[in-house]
Parts: sequence; C-alpha cells; structure tokens
Amino acid sequence: MRLTFIALNVSSLEASTRFYRDVVGVPLHDTSHDEDKGDVWYGGPHAACSWTDGAFMHFALYPVREPERPVSTGAQIGFHVAELDAVYARLTAARITVVEPPRVEPWGRTARFLDPDGNIVSITEKA
Repeated sequence: MRLTFIALNVSSLEASTRFYRDVVGVPLHDTSHDEDKGDVWYGGPHAACSWTDGAFMHFALYPVREPERPVSTGAQIGFHVAELDAVYARLTAARITVVEPPRVEPWGRTARFLDPDGNIVSITEKA
C-alpha cells in the first residue's frame, strides 16, 4: 500500500491554481469531470496534475463545497524541485509567506511557505 492521491479543498480555485501552478511550478491543468454523478468529493471543475514517471501520484485542487468539502487547512505537503533557489526567488517575489527559509534537512535543502489557505508547502531541492 502507498499514497497515490492528494486533494486540497480550496477557498479560491483561481488563487490556489495560480499559487501552485504559476509560483510553485506544479504543472496543473484545469479540468472537470463526473459532475453529473453527484459525487461531492470528486466531481466538477478542479485543477489537477498526475505524475506517471515512476510511482503514480495525483494532486488536485477542488473548490470548497460546504458542508461536505470544507477548506483544507493545516495540511503539510511537499514537492521536490531541481533548483530550490529559483523557486524560492519566485515565491518571495510574489510575497508568499515564508514559514522557514532554505535550510539543510536530512532529505535535502528545504524551504517552507504558506499556501493561500494556510497549508504548509515545503519545497525541497533534490539531493
């Protein structure tokens, strides 16, 4: 067993998509499916990305749909990048809140930020 899917329920799909796609660099695409099936957790408009090289992982942003899909807060998620300094410069230029500036961790050089809903996002340079 292993993790293959992460979804964040966001207060603003537009703002969160801009943050993750345009600032962090996650290759999200806008999509919508299965809205007619009435699945309050899965269907409808959202932004998503699937990584298929190596182990499969799917990351998605869904707009809030109360009460079943409240805003995700307090989550911690992380991404590996080729060059932390370039991503850090983009995030700080965009005035994103820095939780922790770059530092060396056992798994690589890492910095942490807050996404638009207050989730902690770590960016780690591949060692």
